[in-house]
Amino acid sequence: MPKDYQGVLNSSIERNDGHFKTFLRTFLRKTLKVLRNPHLAVALINAQIRIRGKAQLPLSVRLVGRIRLRGGGRVEFGRGVTLVGDVTPIEFISHKGARISIGDHTFINYGLSISAYEQVKIGCNCLLGHYMLIVDRNEHGVEQREMAPPPAQVIIEDHVWIGSRVTILPGVHIGQHSVVGAGAVVTKSIPADCLAVGNPARVVRRFRRAGIQRRCQRQFGPIAANLSVR
Repeated sequence: MPKDYQGVLNSSIERNDGHFKTFLRTFLRKTLKVLRNPHLAVALINAQIRIRGKAQLPLSVRLVGRIRLRGGGRVEFGRGVTLVGDVTPIEFISHKGARISIGDHTFINYGLSISAYEQVKIGCNCLLGHYMLIVDRNEHGVEQREMAPPPAQVIIEDHVWIGSRVTILPGVHIGQHSVVGAGAVVTKSIPADCLAVGNPARVVRRFRRAGIQRRCQRQFGPIAANLSVR
């Protein structure tokens, strides 16, 4: 075999060997973490039992309590998603042809309900409070009540923190690193790096990104650490 081909072959073997070693180290680290934390192991198994076959589900998704999935549409979970439905079940209704997607390492608290006729997309590393409601279509119009208006997709970008009992209505787009205060009714889109509160929700403050990241990490870091396989 010519020397140049031999060199390429050796380099490829070394690269593949390095990738395998990295994968093996990661696998062993995560396995040990699960074995050391029985609550995490139960949450991982619970997710597979209750969700497998009803949604796209990585092995790293964990579920505490219950979840209800209805409709003939698609539901997709990213890696490391945490679902806490112990007090009240979490509810996802994805109607035929619709799609609900949850990004990696997002935390969803109990009582949350999502109804999608077109698309509800939630980004990575989001924190969603309990008893939230997200809908991408109103059930009927104000004047013509016998006619349902068309759906309008809801998009929540990465690193968004949404408080308890927030309602997000059709067509809303929430920018990354924004915060929505408890009890807000979000009728219009919210830019990135903002705090929005009230009914209807309005922007009352703009953040410097580094500051909001530090505040969220200080408040939610311990919670995420208890149920996280990263």
